[in-house]
Amino acid sequence: MSRLPHLSLTTIILCAVAVAIGSFAVTTARSIVHNYQLGQQEAQMRADIAQLDRDHARLVAIRDYLKSDQYVEQVARRVLGLVHPGETLVIVSAAPGVPTATPGPMGGTTPGEPWWKELFIQPQAAATPHPGG
Repeated sequence: MSRLPHLSLTTIILCAVAVAIGSFAVTTARSIVHNYQLGQQEAQMRADIAQLDRDHARLVAIRDYLKSDQYVEQVARRVLGLVHPGETLVIVSAAPGVPTATPGPMGGTTPGEPWWKELFIQPQAAATPHPGG
């Protein structure tokens, strides 16, 4: 028959305390990591909310402009070619052989951007003069 080692009560209690402290340390470490991850997610969500608030404000401004008389008049003049009584419509065309601007791929917007940004936000390149002209 094999003989089991004799463990004293003090050794058993020390082992139980060591296991309890280890378990407590692991639980505490998990909680700290989880809280850090939640903080990171919260910061990202706050940044997303701020961006969505800016987009919302821009869309509200566009909606209000589209409801305005100024927009209706602009469409009537530029798209429909209408004029006020007493005005004369003048159509200016480019001289033959002068290159005209053509939109880039995807209509000039960056992939992933909303379609309405192309309609209402003027690109910086349009404000620069053409070379040699």
